Amino acid sequence: MHGVAELPLLPECLPYLAGRTVVVGLSGGRDSVALLLALHRHGCSLRACHVHHGIRGAAADEDAAFCQNLCTRLEIPFEEHRVCVPQLAEQSGESLETAARRARHEILAACAARCAGHTVALAHHADDQAETVLFRLARGSAGLRGMLPVRQDETTTWLRPLLGANRAQITAWLQAQGQDWREDATNAVPDAARNRIRLEVLPALARALERDVVPVLNRSARLQQETLAALDAALSMMPLTDPQGRLFLPGVEKLPGPLRKAAVARFLRAACVPDLTEEHVLAVLAILPADAPAARVNLPGGFSACRREKRLVVRNAAADPVPVPW
Repeated sequence: MHGVAELPLLPECLPYLAGRTVVVGLSGGRDSVALLLALHRHGCSLRACHVHHGIRGAAADEDAAFCQNLCTRLEIPFEEHRVCVPQLAEQSGESLETAARRARHEILAACAARCAGHTVALAHHADDQAETVLFRLARGSAGLRGMLPVRQDETTTWLRPLLGANRAQITAWLQAQGQDWREDATNAVPDAARNRIRLEVLPALARALERDVVPVLNRSARLQQETLAALDAALSMMPLTDPQGRLFLPGVEKLPGPLRKAAVARFLRAACVPDLTEEHVLAVLAILPADAPAARVNLPGGFSACRREKRLVVRNAAADPVPVPW
């Protein structure tokens, strides 16, 4: 490869790449093509899954054909799924970007469920991580928290093996192999918030500080995650749940304020409440006192939290208790 090093795969992801079939979300763009090739060179058992969003007409059809041809050449099983994202967005009231992301998530999870490994690999890299940190910081929802290399929900393990590589490394690696990719013209239009962060905010910040800010933001996200992991480990050693997995409120009430907040947030995340923000955690904290005017609060994704007999219970949309793994 003309002296260009292999793309680094994060060591945290390596144990999840062996002995199972990994579903790769393949758009045909530079990043997902690099991920597919890197995992293929690593000897992984792969299945590629392409989601056609029904938005970009002939260009989207050409993306799908490109992905099919690439997988045929590499002898990797390939699936194409077509959805009408504009219709989904109209039905849900979401933006096109949000509706497309949700559709991809559901399709990739379903594809992984048909494979023994229940594992999906996504092509986010260091530049994407920097964008995510700035986006979340501006929203005030997650501080400096970035994307995790490994995230597990109730059905699927989500991997981001390329978070340690930047966009320039990925481009050079593909060019050294003579491997082309598809360009999505909408990525160069500063319309969606993430596009504006990538095209305008990050370059302006780099100019203002006279340095590459991507490594700095990635390091900040890593340090934040290390702190959160240490806090999580400390909370896991405290007797805060009963045998049924419900949060034991007398134990929580003895904690200092910041730890109490962290314990509730940890409990809600473990119960798989999606899109959790500080406002949701504070709303749950408000119902914990026995003399609180309300004993129940609604949460995202059809979940709710209820105070019952000195316990906090999280329920899903079907009003069934959600088992909480600790």
